[in-house]
Amino acid sequence: MNQVFKSNISWWLFGPILGGLGFFLLLAVAQQRWVAGLVVLVPVCFIIYLLLSTAYTITPQKLIITSGPLRLRLAGQDITSIYPTHTPISSPALSLDDRLAIRYGKFDSVLVSPAAKAGFLAGLLQLNPAIRHD
Repeated sequence: MNQVFKSNISWWLFGPILGGLGFFLLLAVAQQRWVAGLVVLVPVCFIIYLLLSTAYTITPQKLIITSGPLRLRLAGQDITSIYPTHTPISSPALSLDDRLAIRYGKFDSVLVSPAAKAGFLAGLLQLNPAIRHD
């Protein structure tokens, strides 16, 4: 059975961004500047799409990481380790405070931020008990 884990979200980061864009959107609508409003609406919609779609699905054979249009499929046996990190590099993790780095293959890694870290880690260990973790 598939287990789906939503991403934890750093609202202190996304709140001000969405608030600022929302302000400019309202200003453009109030001034009837429709092109400017559309220019602001596009990133607002994309950010909301990312916030709603970012999730991590553990199936019996693989981990599927989804964030907007991005889909990354990792075979369970390819995952070698998972450990906590606070690196701010771009990734399908919506939290900057509470991230996990997943190493797979020889040199590849991806950052995730599941809201239910303990359940996520337990699901990964069921997928591959040989995963090293901290």
